[in-house]
Amino acid sequence: MVKALTVYKASAGSGKTFTLATEYIKLLVKNPTSYRNILAVTFTNKATEEMKMRILSQLYGIWKHLPDSSSYLKRIKEDTGFTEELISQRAGESLHLLLNNYNYFRVETID
Repeated sequence: MVKALTVYKASAGSGKTFTLATEYIKLLVKNPTSYRNILAVTFTNKATEEMKMRILSQLYGIWKHLPDSSSYLKRIKEDTGFTEELISQRAGESLHLLLNNYNYFRVETID
């Protein structure tokens, strides 16, 4: 079975981090254990850390229904058709799994 590869290429300030974080979270919401099979690649160490923190903070925000995470929740709800409660519950489960298996949280630089 061939796994899908998605590449996002865009200029600075175009919303790449939002898009990548949303896509990563969407995969986790669909299957909270999928972090073991996801590799996100960035160009710099700074971008890697920003991406990891964005994913973790937005998982927390979605789980706890924080206003700063509403745009992520809205996009995930539109794309998956899942209820807000299911998305919230799976975000919390995914956050717990990621934090307890952090070595499998693979957001890395291209080098």
